[in-house]
Amino acid sequence: LYMGIIQVKEIEFYQDDRGWCIKPISDDDIEKGIISDIHMVSMKPGAIRGNHYHVSKTENILIIGSTCRVLVEDNNTKEKEEKILENNEEMLFVIPPDVTHAIENIGNEVSYLFCFSNVKDGLKNRDIVNNKII
Repeated sequence: LYMGIIQVKEIEFYQDDRGWCIKPISDDDIEKGIISDIHMVSMKPGAIRGNHYHVSKTENILIIGSTCRVLVEDNNTKEKEEKILENNEEMLFVIPPDVTHAIENIGNEVSYLFCFSNVKDGLKNRDIVNNKII
């Protein structure tokens, strides 16, 4: 599934009476050794994260929790796309290099972003360029 600028992947999501389990990183990517910079951040209602792009790495972002607005801009064409992600939709946003991305929590509860990059040796270079779009 493509929004046009970025890819949106549906991911494995299991749920039972205890809660849920998500597997955002595939075994194939782990075996290839291309996963780096794994981190998770929280977003209070009204908070904005991102407003940056990466020069050479692809970033994957899974949003869990409240309703969020995802805005991306292709830095070359200046084309923008927006998606409103309702509570706990099981989607992984795959953001290529040179695409500015920002996430805004427009809901009433805390949201969590689970992020990781697809680049070998990704910890050697932070690769972040600030670019405010929200």
